[in-house]
Amino acid sequence: MRAAVFMRNVMSVFAMMVLFSLPAAAYTEASGAGLSDEEVFGAGEPEDSGWSLERVSRAIRVGGDIRIRYDMNDNWPRGEGVAPGSAYEEYLRVRTRIWSEFDLPGGLLFRIRAGNEFRRYSNSPENSGRFDFPDVLFFDNLYLNWDGGGDWSVRIGRQDIVKGAPRIIADGTPGDGSRTSYFDGIVVTRRFAEKSSVDFMGTWNHYRDELAVGSTDIGVYDMNFMRRGDPYSRMDEGMLAVYAECREINDLGFDAYLIWKKETSYRDGSELRPGRDFSTAGCRILPEFSDWLSGEFECALQFGRVDSKQDMKSRDILAGMLYAGLTARAAGSPGAPSLRIAALFLSGDSDSYNGTADGSRDSGWNPVFGRFPPSSEILIYMYDVARWSNLFYPHVEIGADTLPGHRLSLETGPMYAVEKDCGANGRFRGLFARLVYRFPLPDFCGVKLSGYVAGDLFEYGGYYDTAEDRATSIRFEVNAAF
Repeated sequence: MRAAVFMRNVMSVFAMMVLFSLPAAAYTEASGAGLSDEEVFGAGEPEDSGWSLERVSRAIRVGGDIRIRYDMNDNWPRGEGVAPGSAYEEYLRVRTRIWSEFDLPGGLLFRIRAGNEFRRYSNSPENSGRFDFPDVLFFDNLYLNWDGGGDWSVRIGRQDIVKGAPRIIADGTPGDGSRTSYFDGIVVTRRFAEKSSVDFMGTWNHYRDELAVGSTDIGVYDMNFMRRGDPYSRMDEGMLAVYAECREINDLGFDAYLIWKKETSYRDGSELRPGRDFSTAGCRILPEFSDWLSGEFECALQFGRVDSKQDMKSRDILAGMLYAGLTARAAGSPGAPSLRIAALFLSGDSDSYNGTADGSRDSGWNPVFGRFPPSSEILIYMYDVARWSNLFYPHVEIGADTLPGHRLSLETGPMYAVEKDCGANGRFRGLFARLVYRFPLPDFCGVKLSGYVAGDLFEYGGYYDTAEDRATSIRFEVNAAF
């Protein structure tokens, strides 16, 4: 234990030293991306000439971003189950991040990004201490990338990974919400033809962030949890994956993937829940029917095994996901109107994913590393921390530009449970609607600013046993990038 703490502190101090030691040099020329070894370190000069500050500054870039949110949420669903909560939350949420990149000889690049996020609750001051300023310093990018300019590249370390539509691989740390989404691992990329590639990925995410500096009233964040533990869930997640993207046919994009995932056993309070290992095989097709009509179709099959634990028998996994969508865009027309008609199907199970006494097959979809809000954060609370499953969601989305750079969109549709789970009386979860207005803001001293306002409404259906009619959410957000 002492060795682990010592190594965590050493790595944290090293990361901070690297990040903040050269900000002056980095700022002198922030646009020197992709330089050759000769351009960075000089060509044809004496060996003892050394590295001048000017040369080093050309190989370094620095930047950052700030995200400010104000959320007001009422009567949200509260995880797996049919009895949503009735609490009202109102809070300010601020995330700041700063990053730096270093070009090194031999086609190497080192990147580091550090940040923090804190909250201030307006209606429940007792919660503020959980995420009070300055909260925890975290590092969500810390990797070395090699790209020799040929067909291969390698990235090793802490990195963000998003593949395809964010239904399968998008968030490696769902336990802290949208604060971070990193994976700890390695990605080897093989490029082929002109516009295609295949990624070979191996990752392992620990339930605690060992590089974080500081703590909160509830301790270090539980990065992977679905159910709160005692105090940690202690669930680690690992992945071995192959993801191929083919874009050689102009009007027909194609993705194919095979992903193996391991979820270790975890704590639900003081109770131990079984882990699982399973594979997900799928494909995604992106046809362009015309210059105004496009489609997206994705299907995936899951198979594997849930572990046995205590009085729970081991059981097989067989589940599936289907998505189909058509999008019409009139890009050349006034307002650039668009219409998307789509449906999402995630298989369900009448038993909880936590286990079953009789060992029956688990047919509920597992979102793999897609546990994040694809359209609305209000929906992730229908499940245990965005563990999407047991859902049929036909929906439409319309959008238009109100002014140049200003976009207004509306998404709406009914939501159904494929199976009656958790003692539900019906399958109709409810009617969902989301209105979003995105807009630019004037740049300030070289800082790019933008914002959006979103309002969510979820009218509860017969699936839920509640006296509440609806759940609502309003969000104001401003983003700054420099």
